[in-house]
Amino acid sequence: MAFRKGYRAEIELIELLRQKGFFAVRIPISGSKNIPCDIMAARGDDRRVYQVKETKGSRIYLNEKQVEKLLSFAKAFGFKAYIAVRWKGVRGLKWSFIEVSEVKPLRVKRPSLM
Repeated sequence: MAFRKGYRAEIELIELLRQKGFFAVRIPISGSKNIPCDIMAARGDDRRVYQVKETKGSRIYLNEKQVEKLLSFAKAFGFKAYIAVRWKGVRGLKWSFIEVSEVKPLRVKRPSLM
C-alpha cells in the first residue's frame, strides 16, 4: 500500500503546483535507476524536479546516493531539485519543501507548530 500512499501525495502536490501557475506532471516510472524524481514542473524559467516523500513520522532521511542521483538528473535538464515532504496526520502543516543544492545526506525534521 506504500505505492498508493505516495501516489496520493504526488497528485496533491501536482494540484498545488498547478494552482501556483506551474505546468506539472507526475513521472510514473520514478524510483527506477534512471529517474530519481516523482514530479517535473515548470513556470517560465522556473523549472523544478521533486522527489516526494510522505510520512507519519517526524523526519525523513535520504542518503548521499539518492541526493546525488536527484541533483544529477535535475542539472542534466537545467532544473532545480527539491524534496517535498508531506507530513501525514499533522494539522496546519502539511508540506515542507527543501531545495537541494549539494550532494550530502539529507535529514528533514518536521517543523514544530509553535
